[in-house]
Amino acid sequence: MKKIIAAALLCAASLSAHAHRVWVSADHTHGGEILKAELGYGEFPEFEPIAESRLDIFKPLILVTESGKQPLLQKGLHNYQYQSAKPVPDGSYLVVGEYKPTFWSKNAAGWKRENMQQMKDASYCEQTRMYGKHIANVGHESASTAIISRPLGHLLEIVPLDNPANVHVGEPFKVKVLYKGEPLPNVTLTATFDGFDTSDRSHSHKVEAQAFSDTTGDDGTVSIIPLRQGFWKANVEYKTDFADASVCQKEATYSTLTFQIGHTHH
Repeated sequence: MKKIIAAALLCAASLSAHAHRVWVSADHTHGGEILKAELGYGEFPEFEPIAESRLDIFKPLILVTESGKQPLLQKGLHNYQYQSAKPVPDGSYLVVGEYKPTFWSKNAAGWKRENMQQMKDASYCEQTRMYGKHIANVGHESASTAIISRPLGHLLEIVPLDNPANVHVGEPFKVKVLYKGEPLPNVTLTATFDGFDTSDRSHSHKVEAQAFSDTTGDDGTVSIIPLRQGFWKANVEYKTDFADASVCQKEATYSTLTFQIGHTHH
């Protein structure tokens, strides 16, 4: 049953190593312009520089086009800013970020980037990996699904079945959740938008409140209901037992899909 939260805030609680999630954003781009994108890792929707000690966890952003995957250049004032190497023509693309598999363990002193063989007194350990995809419609008339609806082969992936440029406020935006390339049923997908949760979470590091929540069907699909225009982030997470219990307890995978509902002009 669809659960659309308007008045009440739905707060996501999980035993994750941190509330940080990876998400990706791209500036509104006209055909023939350089595409500029940002790698989000912190308190959505704010961007913040990635700590030097964690830079090695992240792969460079890539742009998925008809001709394949093109690496973006880390360029700008901050280390989360990227640009395409050359101007991008009109079309619908994916901008993709990835956080490589990383062990995080917790003991009485807190979290550390170690497994349970390194942290002997760990009370919890997970191998964390994250993926972020952003639907970038370059040019005002772009609304194709040819590229964006093609799975990328991520361990956990949210695949849009339509282009959000075709979706109006209050209409269903159907997506499919895949795990190891197969539909993942009965998993919760949440979504929120820039401006829904304006609380200060810089100290609590809690995941932002969500504006939408629903569970995938047997075919892995779910329809997001965007209640307003703006920048949206859908999120799904899935945990399984780690292959070697003496090394770590859980394999935790997090995936986001970001998109615009309604046109934005800059």
